[in-house]
Amino acid sequence: MRIRIVGPGPGSAGGIGVMAGYLQSTHSTRTTLEFVESGGAPAPTALRLMRFARALLQAATADSAEVWVLAVSSGGSTWRKLMVSAILRARKVPYVVHLHSGGYPEFFRTLRPVLQRGVLGLYRNAALVAVLGRGWGDYVQKDLGVLPSRTFQMPNAVPGPDRIGVRQSPVKVLFAGRVGARKGADSLLEAWSRMETVGRAVLVLAGDVDDPDGQITTLVESARDVQTTGWLGPAAMVEQMEHAQILVLPSLAENLPLSLLEGMAWGLAPVVTPVGAVPEVVQDGQNGLLVPVGDVDALRAALDRLISDADQRSRIATSARHVWAERYSLSTYRPRFDDMVEKAAHMHGQQQRTPKGRRRSRSRWATRGGTASRGVFRKGKRS
Repeated sequence: MRIRIVGPGPGSAGGIGVMAGYLQSTHSTRTTLEFVESGGAPAPTALRLMRFARALLQAATADSAEVWVLAVSSGGSTWRKLMVSAILRARKVPYVVHLHSGGYPEFFRTLRPVLQRGVLGLYRNAALVAVLGRGWGDYVQKDLGVLPSRTFQMPNAVPGPDRIGVRQSPVKVLFAGRVGARKGADSLLEAWSRMETVGRAVLVLAGDVDDPDGQITTLVESARDVQTTGWLGPAAMVEQMEHAQILVLPSLAENLPLSLLEGMAWGLAPVVTPVGAVPEVVQDGQNGLLVPVGDVDALRAALDRLISDADQRSRIATSARHVWAERYSLSTYRPRFDDMVEKAAHMHGQQQRTPKGRRRSRSRWATRGGTASRGVFRKGKRS
């Protein structure tokens, strides 16, 4: 079966592009993969428009025997995939919506009713909606009207080394992601400034800087024992992981961050916030430390605790790597991916064979204004 995956392609910056690269590296006798760039990856405007037009053309010539997987985030990603999905529906081609965005509830809630109805159609007409965690499954069912039978748990997965080497002093604390307020970089730098780190630890900010008001740059310039790398490709990020001992990611919102799973694979002790699917991965005090969103004192205390206590750091890191190997290793990802697309094809075929009058209505999810919003992820909780 041929599978076409629409979104940033392998090697593109950002989590979806990295995950596409990981998926491309896997092998299967059940499916073949083709990646379709849709104009979301960073590039000159003309090139992005050309890629989007090509994606629409490919959708217009798609075969009903194939399955399309639409990698969806908030903003422009949703509108591009909505247009692709409309063409696929017209051609009776099954598609899967794969939700990646950690900020989707906020994005959807702020849309005008007419736009919300369009987004609801994208999800409700999908053969399946793939989510990265149980909480996100609850969200798409309760807020977007996706039937439970059409929700598929498809967490991210990452590769990792066969064994972990010995790390050297000082303790290396790694932040991997966009260095900006949304990822909690400002809180992290403030917490770091309150610690005594000389000779004990160094903080590495591995990612491009998102600093529209200059606050992050000011905090970095005034901080001690802080290194910045800019955006890193996979090989350079592996080198950072290989020498780090602690992974810190105090985000305001996430879905299921790859950097967390990569850190666990490399035997780093995670210090993270309980947002999105993170609490489904990290159990506080067992395979990581959870700190409240925006709580600078709690973040400082958690980092200081792991920097100071090598035994606890090692115990948590070992447990984190065990959880990765058991549940989030790339070695188990492709078979589950194949299960997902085969199920999507089967469910689409069933729907096509069912007379329209007998198809189950989804209108019970809709409320006035076209939204079924009943609760959203906000700072790790659903209200």
